Amino acid sequence: MTLYTPAPLLRPFGEDKPTLLVSWWITIFATIIIALRLAGRYIRVEKLWAEDKVAACALIPLYMRMACVHVVLLYGTNNVQLPRGLQFTREEIYRRSIGSGLVLFSRILYPATLWILKYVSLHFFGRLINATGKRRYYYTLMFVRVSLGITFLAVIISNLAECRPFHAYWQVTPDPGPQCRQGVASLLTMAVCNTFTDLLLVVFPVPIILSSKIKTSRKLFLVLLFSLGLSAVIVSSYRVAKVLDENGYQGTRTTWASIEILVGTIVANTQVLGSFIRDTGVKKARFRPGYEHNSHSGTNSKGAGGLSSFQNNNTNDMTLMSHKDNWGDEVDERGGVTGMGMSTTIKAQSSMDTDFSKSPSGRASEDSLIPKGSHHHSSNSLSQSNFSSVTAVVRTTRIEVTVEDADTGSSGRQMTPTPPKPPKPPMQVRSASIRGTGRGSTKVLQQVNAPLPGGLSPPSRGGLNSS
Repeated sequence: MTLYTPAPLLRPFGEDKPTLLVSWWITIFATIIIALRLAGRYIRVEKLWAEDKVAACALIPLYMRMACVHVVLLYGTNNVQLPRGLQFTREEIYRRSIGSGLVLFSRILYPATLWILKYVSLHFFGRLINATGKRRYYYTLMFVRVSLGITFLAVIISNLAECRPFHAYWQVTPDPGPQCRQGVASLLTMAVCNTFTDLLLVVFPVPIILSSKIKTSRKLFLVLLFSLGLSAVIVSSYRVAKVLDENGYQGTRTTWASIEILVGTIVANTQVLGSFIRDTGVKKARFRPGYEHNSHSGTNSKGAGGLSSFQNNNTNDMTLMSHKDNWGDEVDERGGVTGMGMSTTIKAQSSMDTDFSKSPSGRASEDSLIPKGSHHHSSNSLSQSNFSSVTAVVRTTRIEVTVEDADTGSSGRQMTPTPPKPPKPPMQVRSASIRGTGRGSTKVLQQVNAPLPGGLSPPSRGGLNSS
């Protein structure tokens, strides 16, 4: 059997439709595999690594080739033999010349896609060598990189240098000859270079795996995993024999080229997708709702209600709570809220601030009311009231919050805080209105023009006069 054979007989487009559908399906499936790799990596570490970006670049020549293949199968090429007595019309010659030129371009995009996928695996081997720290593997890695570059150039040269003159690649009539329409030299060069580089990528990681300190079963699994590249060698060898057997028929050549791209995509992404499925490898720590980090002990603990406690000792945040606000923190016997590294004590006083601008809130200073039936409150009655009663009269009292450092033991747990200083005796406040004294008026004293009982004068704008 000679390398160059007569052109195959003319076939209708209906026989090429299955090839077109299979080629599109393989292209979409390869895209899904690469997309799963990118999505899985970004979900795990929230960024893409260098080999992930290289794998994404393989989509560019992949879809450019598929666009060419679609037109080639639709228009046809010059590698066809017409039955005796038939001739091409001018329109058919024009369409087949376009298809023949796109065949030449697709034979460049096809190895470009495969070699980018090979470089993805090689980039992973580079990180594997960095982990071992053995310098002798760097020379082997450099040899494989140079081999990839040289073999790719060899494939490109074989595609462009087989036919002379160059424009005969897309010549339909007269017959340009088998060297310009069958592309046997590029077919054989592609098979040899592809097989050589695939064997390098299979053999290269084996010594690294065998010299590692892992279990024998794990070594065997990794060797079998990287040996998947042998399947690409088998497909490439069968493709050459099949294409030569059918006189370089373009439908067969396109089908097996697409299958080879699919196998190369699977081989280049199996290791990464397998780590995603097993949930191994690098993974960014995620925030778990309802959990908090204990800065003293370095452990995680779950808080009630999903509220995190104080996580940073350098930030003295304070949370004020009552019995009816069940946020999960404990309330001590004095009504204080126990936090991490600090203690809060609430003191209730019946005195009002002498300056309305320093009151807890503007609305509290304007709507301060004294409960009906009581002219003043004594400090003893307030000291005996519980925390709930204090929050119930929050509009008629002043709440002063004092923050004190809590005593902590050697284990980092908070000890019982020291008792606060006794509150100062509150100052009795008398309010008045037009209707009388202590009647629960909603008007502040500045708005009252009537004289106060007992000879008191109305308060100034700076504050209230205490009695």
